[in-house]
Amino acid sequence: MRSLLFTFFSFLSISASAEPILIGLHYGSEYLRATITVSSGNYYVTCSDDTIFEIQQGQSADITAASGKVNVFFEGKNYASCQRIEFTGTGDNSFKVLPAGQKPSGRIYTGELIAFGYNGRLQLANRVDIEEYVSGVIEAESGKGNELEYYKVQAVISRTYALNNKVRHQAEGFELCDATHCQVYHGRPRSEPMAAVAAETTRDLVIVDHDINLITAAFHSNCGGKTINAEDVWSKPMSYLVGRPDTFCVDMPHSNWEKTIPCDKWNNYIRNKRNSSGEASLDHDFDLYKRQKLMYCVDSSLCIPLRTMREELKLKSTTFTIDHLPEEVKFMGQGFGHGVGLCQEGAMRMAILDYCYEDIIHFYYKDVHLIPRYMMWFFREEN
Repeated sequence: MRSLLFTFFSFLSISASAEPILIGLHYGSEYLRATITVSSGNYYVTCSDDTIFEIQQGQSADITAASGKVNVFFEGKNYASCQRIEFTGTGDNSFKVLPAGQKPSGRIYTGELIAFGYNGRLQLANRVDIEEYVSGVIEAESGKGNELEYYKVQAVISRTYALNNKVRHQAEGFELCDATHCQVYHGRPRSEPMAAVAAETTRDLVIVDHDINLITAAFHSNCGGKTINAEDVWSKPMSYLVGRPDTFCVDMPHSNWEKTIPCDKWNNYIRNKRNSSGEASLDHDFDLYKRQKLMYCVDSSLCIPLRTMREELKLKSTTFTIDHLPEEVKFMGQGFGHGVGLCQEGAMRMAILDYCYEDIIHFYYKDVHLIPRYMMWFFREEN
């Protein structure tokens, strides 16, 4: 019986691991044309499900968008008015993408490519195995030269985040984007071989809460010495995203920052906020101490949400003090990012100190469990 269960779960693992994910490429860019170059292997190119040609290593094709349709130009022939174009590989394949007007990036993508028109522009998407996607995110989000144990941490949280947010861009024709809006993804790793090792050694592992639901695996660069509660940034509390002291990140590169802006710019900013705040309708009897947790209070009549200040003034975090100098206003802050969940530089330091990846995850996420994603149904029934 035990052997049968092992065989069954092994089959589920293989099936789950083969699951692809669809990533929108060059998210936020506006372009109508892109050049696709095959780096390895070969691809069959289909126009609205009909195969139109085969493209091999070293060859390129141009894709354009017009009137909601896409066209592909290859070896002197134009294939026009396709609803969508797909590059489907056979075997070990990879390709490069160069949108018109951009410099070559060196990014190499595995898996398949899909092109379609969206909102008057060209949209490209990469259908890739989720574990290959995770390895790419590890390098793009963490850089190179870190401990393997840290990359394992990033693998688990990136996999969890991806699976928990697969409908985020559904209306746009793909599942996740390749920018900071979701997770940064630049194709397969190019300079950090440990990224692929970390994805493979943690294959299928995800983080779940007490009810065996995937958690919101939030992470940021540096918390400045203390992570914060989810409700301090977003709309509601989450039992596993609870603030805690973090001494591991305090001497790391992004633990402290400074920024100065001219006094006239600061005064204009405050003046505009005051004019748009509806001062007459404010409650002047509020508890200033409680409001200061999430707000920067200029005086009793004007409080600005710290998150708003961070975004509008392009500050690195919401933890800062302000020094008013004769010619400028100086911001002195701690941390980099929203401060919720896992602090990347703190986790990097923990890995250097020989903490294992499971302990690092449990340090930043309260009362969670690490389980294979294909076993979630089993633990839900047990729960």
